[in-house]
Amino acid sequence: MAEAFCHVGTETICDIVDPKAVTSDELFGCMNVKTKEWKDGVLSVMMRDMNKCQGKFKVTQQLKWVILDGDVDPMWIESLNTVMDDNKVLTLVSQERIPLTPSMRLIIEVSHLKNATPATVSRGGVLYVNDSDISCRPYVDTWLAKYKTKKDEIAVISFTLFLTQYCSDNYLEDLKHREKIAPTCDMGSYQSMTTIIDYQYNQLYETKEN
Repeated sequence: MAEAFCHVGTETICDIVDPKAVTSDELFGCMNVKTKEWKDGVLSVMMRDMNKCQGKFKVTQQLKWVILDGDVDPMWIESLNTVMDDNKVLTLVSQERIPLTPSMRLIIEVSHLKNATPATVSRGGVLYVNDSDISCRPYVDTWLAKYKTKKDEIAVISFTLFLTQYCSDNYLEDLKHREKIAPTCDMGSYQSMTTIIDYQYNQLYETKEN
């Protein structure tokens, strides 16, 4: 299971899950045929907690985003038909029905819709975003904003100069023509880079405090 948690704003929260990293039963839950015992899935737990404002989900959060970051597959997407249509209810095998509250939103982030059925496409609003139009700048700006919030001017200046030097458009264009061991994308490279920097930054301050 690939799951992440992030704050988009003070009154907004989101949970991100890769539906292709787990089976359909692990995603929605399943019933044991012999014991008739119900076992919750990742999505059923997440949506129930959002609906009832349990755990990390609070009443004060104006928007609760469920983000499914993975290619559409009829094996799991068909189970969301009742969520995406006018009913806006997740119906589980256990007969439990989890309705979407006004604060809940469902986003499916995919690279293509080759395996999507007409039923799925007609139930959702499709927004196409071209990578070349927005690039990775919004992600980088959001990442840098963390250090601006901490008022660490040295980090902000250093990271800005670093990005200008090594992540310019010309540099990235040159990388596209170089041979790679494994396929990569610009966003994946940026995420790996910022994760390493964050880790080193935290380690530096932990060492100083000790």
